[in-house]
Amino acid sequence: DTLTQPTAGMRDAMFAAPVGDDVFGEDPTVNALETKIAALFGMESALFCPSGTMTNQIAIRLHTGPQKEVICHQYSHIYLYEGGGIMANSMASVKLLTGDLGKITASQVAESINPDDVHAPETTLVSLENTMNKGGGSIYTLDEITPIRALCKEKGIKLHLDGARLFNALVETGESPADWGAQFDTISICLSKGLGCPIGSILLGTKADIKRAKKVRKVFGGG
Repeated sequence: DTLTQPTAGMRDAMFAAPVGDDVFGEDPTVNALETKIAALFGMESALFCPSGTMTNQIAIRLHTGPQKEVICHQYSHIYLYEGGGIMANSMASVKLLTGDLGKITASQVAESINPDDVHAPETTLVSLENTMNKGGGSIYTLDEITPIRALCKEKGIKLHLDGARLFNALVETGESPADWGAQFDTISICLSKGLGCPIGSILLGTKADIKRAKKVRKVFGGG
């Protein structure tokens, strides 16, 4: 997991990698990585960042803002372990749900969407986590995700995935990255978990979202 050390092969690859200025889009290794991951998930574009916290927080910034609200499980990494970033970075409200092994359902989400009322923040984002770390590494299946996605589309709400350990889940379920890419507006993927990379995460989304994400990344110091 986060304590994984790079193998000798990983270190050799790092030393041999051609590099450039990523802010100007001139790092060939980063460009190749972003292109490969976007294609793997069938999504339009990708953005390399130092950490999963940054990719999650950028996504939240894209989809929320002042007087907006994100729905997530009470054990979510974005709420518990990202330094209060939802408030500090996006000035957004949070609605916390309970659920078996850290997972939530479409019916719970439906009950939690705020009405169009001056007294309530506007619900603009649902965030899920797979695997669900504080749920004991529990796994969402596509059958559980599909109705949540359908509800979000119906209500005009964005759906984000904190996929820090998504590759672990896919090994277990046999599902494909493209199957998951089709379900979410944005996905955060960590490279520093079981893959053994010393640093780095990828944010996936539309070309328009990733263009905006680059500006947010710059403000967050990730350029």
